[in-house]
Amino acid sequence: MTFIRGHVAELLRTLVLSFVVWMVVIELLLFVRSSTFYELREFVFKPYKESISSYDVGTRTHPWDDTHVARQLYGQVRVDCLLYLEDLDNGFDALKAEDIRKTWGCRCNQLFIINSKDMSRTAAYLWIYRKSHHRLDWLLSVSMGAYVIVENLRHFLAHYSPSQALYFSAQHSFYSYAHVGKTATTDHIFSRGALDHLLAENCLQDDSSLGACLARMDRGPSDGLLPFNVQAEVLPFQLRTKFWLWPCIYRAVYENQSFESCYGRGILYPYVNANQLHVLDFLLYHLRPYGYENTLPELRSVHFHTHIPARAINDTVARRLRQSVRVLCLVLTWPTNHMSGAKTISETWGRHCNRVVFYSSSPNAGKPDIVGLNISDSYDLLWGKTKAAFSHAYRHYRHEADWFFKADDDTYAIIENMRYMLSSYSPNTPIHFGCNFRLGNVSYMSGGAGYVLSRKALQMFISRGIGKSLCKAGGAGTEDYQMGNCMNTLNVADGDSRDLYDRHRFFPIGLEYFLIPGRAESINWLKRFQTYSFQKGINCCSTYSITMHKVSSYEMHFLETILYSARPYGIIMGHPTSREVLLK
Repeated sequence: MTFIRGHVAELLRTLVLSFVVWMVVIELLLFVRSSTFYELREFVFKPYKESISSYDVGTRTHPWDDTHVARQLYGQVRVDCLLYLEDLDNGFDALKAEDIRKTWGCRCNQLFIINSKDMSRTAAYLWIYRKSHHRLDWLLSVSMGAYVIVENLRHFLAHYSPSQALYFSAQHSFYSYAHVGKTATTDHIFSRGALDHLLAENCLQDDSSLGACLARMDRGPSDGLLPFNVQAEVLPFQLRTKFWLWPCIYRAVYENQSFESCYGRGILYPYVNANQLHVLDFLLYHLRPYGYENTLPELRSVHFHTHIPARAINDTVARRLRQSVRVLCLVLTWPTNHMSGAKTISETWGRHCNRVVFYSSSPNAGKPDIVGLNISDSYDLLWGKTKAAFSHAYRHYRHEADWFFKADDDTYAIIENMRYMLSSYSPNTPIHFGCNFRLGNVSYMSGGAGYVLSRKALQMFISRGIGKSLCKAGGAGTEDYQMGNCMNTLNVADGDSRDLYDRHRFFPIGLEYFLIPGRAESINWLKRFQTYSFQKGINCCSTYSITMHKVSSYEMHFLETILYSARPYGIIMGHPTSREVLLK
């Protein structure tokens, strides 16, 4: 008997130990696959080299854009560009140079890509000078981490004479978490007169000779080149993947400069990785709010005889749509985000809604537009929070709007594009739009990308879905799935939000995952749930895209500035005519 009890006890100990070991193994496997492990690994090993692969994003043209001023400056302010490959990244520089050639580099009058194995940097200056002196006005020499808005550069340089011995420079310190480059860099712009002087003074022998000569030469202002030399301790590790935003973030947070003034004057963004080159190109030259033609500042220069008059914003169509397609925006937020996400949305895209209302677990005395719902802030209770938010909006604002758009506080929305899409539909039709997902036989809209309900769909949701308990009761549940299940039960139609070319307009994660071929395929849940597949490269995304998710408050300020007040100089973003929209 004693033997049996001892054997059973030993067996139990073995089972308990095995269970504990397996639980530890499972927890370790889950931890290794988590974002926390990824961040910890990066923090310990301090990454400094970006991963670059070869891919083709593709191109898109917009025949309705007015580019005559940009083309005029292309001929009058001639800028040649030099990419000098240091070859520190085992050939990655050459791959990234091709990305630059396909993006901002194609807007230079001529782009030179020279490897340090072939000649020194000063020898490259001399070679370009001798090859192009007859037509060169300015030479831009930048690091591989730069993104240059070449039209803005020409506008800036138009105020200076290329025959004057003048240069501009900006130093950018090295930061291990920037994921771009391995050393500090200095970007230069040389006038033709500066190169004449450097050659005459025998300053192009080596870097030390060049530095000594530049110390004696006139140096112009460099604010638009965003020089950045601050201590790494002030830069949060969490924002390392969008490090190119940091020069303007630092100026806004520590130097009290507005985001709009920094982003609006931007000529060069440092610390841009290869994927972000293509994202910036899409944001600056393709994405635009419908019915909104941007302004053009006046340009007077004594260095050429052309006067470019100012052109005011033309938002006539956008204002008409604002009156005829009324959108109420419901933003779900949290008390910890009242001063970041909610405040930023109020200052950026929320201004374009007919009304924006924020819903949180508790009100904020300093922000009367935040409604406290007396619901615990928990992801598990998001379904209850969503029902309460829509119920409040229906009670108080149902006569003010035709459409009701729900978003998270890390979603950025271009409301003009939403109105453009919705203008073809009646708010009296039970329908809703978003990024179409499907799980089993339930179709639903991604919560992160946001979704918009017609007035009729909202009325049915409140009166029947909640009022007659046709939809899931209680607060627990996955919000977007439960909303989709409810809409299915109520026979509310799933609208197809893609444009005429089957390009998506609602994005549940950042644009990079869709623009860069191969990135979306790495997101297992996206492949599993998406109803309509995403096309490759630039064809993924509509010119009139509506939402993007996982957008920081800093990015929202950038997007608001470049979409509404600071397009590349000399390009007026046009729109295809729509008789139906114009007549509304």
